[in-house]
Amino acid sequence: MKTKNTFTIHTELLDGKLDGARNIYMGANSTCHLYVIPREEITLANTINDISGQPAFYILLGSPDSPKPQAYIGQTTDFANRKNDHVQKKDFWNTALVFISDNHKIYGDDVKYLEYLGIDAAQNAGSYELLNGSNPKKPNIAPYRVNDMEVFFRDIQLLCKFFGCDIFEIAKKETRSEHMFFVKSSDRPAQGMGFYDEQEGKFILMEGSLLATEVVNSFKSIASRDLFIKEHCKKDKGQIILLHDVSFESPSGASGFVLGRPSNGWDDWKDSDGKKLSEIVKR
Repeated sequence: MKTKNTFTIHTELLDGKLDGARNIYMGANSTCHLYVIPREEITLANTINDISGQPAFYILLGSPDSPKPQAYIGQTTDFANRKNDHVQKKDFWNTALVFISDNHKIYGDDVKYLEYLGIDAAQNAGSYELLNGSNPKKPNIAPYRVNDMEVFFRDIQLLCKFFGCDIFEIAKKETRSEHMFFVKSSDRPAQGMGFYDEQEGKFILMEGSLLATEVVNSFKSIASRDLFIKEHCKKDKGQIILLHDVSFESPSGASGFVLGRPSNGWDDWKDSDGKKLSEIVKR
């Protein structure tokens, strides 16, 4: 028995293999098509009229078996040409998800907006490690196109999930059993949380920690901190937010990056009872 929300998702096997190249789409319900192309068959993009010479939003996926899979999100006006650069310069990926509109009424600025939406959604979900070097600025497109692209992006999310990629799904949080420590600045908005991994001898700075937006002149690791923020954080409403857990060689390195100043992490990291890390962990 069909309900009013029932619709059909079609899958075409482009190479006759269940795990090979596919075209996944919703027929009359949407113009959005998802082309799944394994890396070893990526030259197929040259022969698919929907892809060759057409604007596209795409995701490059690494191994799904990793604890936190890697991905790269992009946009292009011609994926058949753009893929050549990714084959030469990016080794991590093994599958490309290419999203196009079958009526070819999505344009260059539209896919830039889709890229903006995609990176923002994937970062908020936190299920994948994004390898994008920087976050794109929100493109300025006509208001009616904003609405069209947001609807189109919801179809992208649906087809992505149907394929089995959870890049836009919020990761389930595992219950932490570690002894948690916290550090907070009294003169700037900075607050970190983490734990000491005694087996590895490293301090784990946890996702969601807030890094100081300003750094004192006496801090010697400004350049490496700036690079760290670029690779592991996002800036939102004036805050610098850590996107995923990161291990540091020392507690002081972690607290220094959070506070933006020199720090003795063994003293500055304290648990919920106010006890210093040095009181709990033997050096």
